Amino acid sequence: MESIAHYNLIERIGKGGLGETYRARDTRVGRTVALKLVDADIAPDAESRARLLSEATIAATVSHPNVSTLFDTGEADGQVYLAYEYAPGHPLHEEVAGGAMNLRRALELGIQLSDGVANAHAHGIIHGDLRPGTIIITPKGSGKILDFGFARWTRGGMLRVQAAQDPDALPPDATRVLAYLSPEQALGGTIDSRTDVFSLGVLIYEALTGRSPFAASTAAATVVNVIQEPVVPPSEINSNVHADLDHIVMQALVRDLSQRQQSAAVLASELRRVLDRMEPRPADPRNDSSSLLPLDERPDKSPAAMLFLGVIVAAAVAAAVVWWWVSQ
Repeated sequence: MESIAHYNLIERIGKGGLGETYRARDTRVGRTVALKLVDADIAPDAESRARLLSEATIAATVSHPNVSTLFDTGEADGQVYLAYEYAPGHPLHEEVAGGAMNLRRALELGIQLSDGVANAHAHGIIHGDLRPGTIIITPKGSGKILDFGFARWTRGGMLRVQAAQDPDALPPDATRVLAYLSPEQALGGTIDSRTDVFSLGVLIYEALTGRSPFAASTAAATVVNVIQEPVVPPSEINSNVHADLDHIVMQALVRDLSQRQQSAAVLASELRRVLDRMEPRPADPRNDSSSLLPLDERPDKSPAAMLFLGVIVAAAVAAAVVWWWVSQ
């Protein structure tokens, strides 16, 4: 296949939850896109294809720097396609494969993802399958969320449903998906925007610690952990995590929906306040992760403090001048 509709296929990028993805050229507008060709078994008949394309129209209303924009949708010769913004990069899991991220980097990424999710929620769209596999990091270091609005069509979304229905029948590789499952999904309950808040909490926890709070050796055990296993605070794993950040992450992971942050926008705001209260430490090659300084450890730069410092400096200069004259 060299083309579909008005898209020329350039190269295969990979296979995701919806099907094969290609880098392609939109010949109508001269734009490079990531063209997803939806697997036939996901939408096998005309009715399901029409329903998927209808939901895609809603997903296309989301426009945010941290969400991959859906430009176009259509069907050609029975093949459903979705034309997304082309954003090269690598999966999020490669960022944390070596352990905890730099604290500032983890906060900045958490804010980006929470902002993107909040924007989609404002359009009435829940992701439902947030995990490293649905997030890429661009060459400039920005997070991009993929497949917003398609969780019930993807394998990841279907695995979350299966986790509530028959966890013992889950395939072994499902752990990579279900480690980001919310308790209400695991129990087959009603989901809403706070479901995505929980998944964001897991992602941020992993960025701060280099560890998953729930992943186990089997998919079924992972589901059990999500439902009932106590979560170790991030600061007990990474001592650079301060108490206020500890509280934010642990609240996002509360199993009671009513006790969680009530929106991704609130989570982003709380993370931003922590970041604003910090500044870089002097470089320490022995421990690059300790790159942030809490606000209460900053030098006092208030007007009164600066005036006092000026008086001390002036007195020192005057004393030096007097000593010089006396010594002549």
